[in-house]
Amino acid sequence: MTITQMVQNQQQQRTSEISQRIQSKPHVNPYGTPGMSLNDAGDYRKIVPVDEGIAQRVKQIAFDHMKNGCGVSDGEDISAVIRDYTMSLSPEKRLSASWTLNEIFYSEAARLGEFVHQQDPSWDWGKPFDTSILDNYRQGVDIQI
Repeated sequence: MTITQMVQNQQQQRTSEISQRIQSKPHVNPYGTPGMSLNDAGDYRKIVPVDEGIAQRVKQIAFDHMKNGCGVSDGEDISAVIRDYTMSLSPEKRLSASWTLNEIFYSEAARLGEFVHQQDPSWDWGKPFDTSILDNYRQGVDIQI
């Protein structure tokens, strides 16, 4: 057997193994969050019902980012909360729930930014401001859950 034949034989074996894996096992995204399922994901970018407690927690984190970091943070806290919640759901529901929670978070952060900017027109993200401005803020979200 020549080297070329050996390489071709190995490539055929790999192709066969990959083909068998694809047919018998669901696809797992090696670059995504562990536990996220792409099977029948369709358009996962949709608002789905989430637990009211987690939605409130996400809004509170956005508020804390505004108050403690002038609207800026490293994102580790929100990522951990969303990951922990979505991992408690069935794999098929995780992508849409994660997307929903991110939408709630960014919507609340944008509302906070607009609120602070109305009170202090010179303010910009990351720039210090008088946090007592936030005493009159009422949480909300522009999307229905």
